This record gives sequence, structure tokens and C-alpha cells, in this order.
Amino acid sequence: MNELLKTLYKDILQQVMVLESCKKELSIQILLTRDLTGRLDLILRFLGYDLDKHELLEHAAVLAISNQEESIVEDLEKLYAYIEGNDLIQKIRDEIKFMQRFIKTINKAIKHPNLRTFYERRMVQEISKYVLEQARLYSAI
Repeated sequence: MNELLKTLYKDILQQVMVLESCKKELSIQILLTRDLTGRLDLILRFLGYDLDKHELLEHAAVLAISNQEESIVEDLEKLYAYIEGNDLIQKIRDEIKFMQRFIKTINKAIKHPNLRTFYERRMVQEISKYVLEQARLYSAI
């Protein structure tokens, strides 16, 4: 493995670990917060950390694929094995799109709570459930 690529990959993984530790700390606050608006702010931050993580991993995947580093590609494939499909970059970009949509929906819920459609209110409930479940998992670790 090219030493420069190896160093870049390790740096990306360290940044991902920092984001994961931030998510762990934030998960405790999410679980303790009962105020809906306050919780939505925390959920927005949690989703932002998740988006940043996926973007970093996308950079790692692009570097690995363009430099034909199969060991890194295999590691990243394992991380995204829960998503169907063959193209690693597309899997990561799909996750990024989901996070961006979630963030957009939560942002609207915070800024314009009375202007949401039924669908958007339902989406906020489902996103909140998803993040609460993630927070429970992080706090258990």
C-alpha cells in the first residue's frame, strides 16, 4: 500500500472516530432531553455528524478505488454491507443523500414548525425514532 495513501486513510479514520465520539456524547443529551425543539436541535447535530462521516468515507473510497487499493475498498465494503448494490461509491452517496434529506426535513421542522405537511410531520417522527434508537445504541457502548 502506498505510504501516502495509507496515511490519508488513517487520518480519515481518525476523523471518523472523532465524529463517532461526538455522536456518542450527543446521544446521551438526546436521550435526556424531553423538550421537542431542544431534541430536534440535538438530532440535527447528530445527523450532521453522520453526514460528515459518510462524506469522509466517500473521500476514502474515491482515493482507494482510484489507487486500486483493494484492502481499503474491502474495509469500506464491510461498513456499507447493509446497503444493497455493487458500487461502493453509489452506496455511500445514497447514504449521503438520505442524511441530506433528513437534515433538510429537521431544519424545516425547527424553522417553520407550523408550515409542515402531514408527510413532513410523519418524517420528523420517523427520523426522531431512528436517531433515538441510534442514541440508545451509542449510550449502551
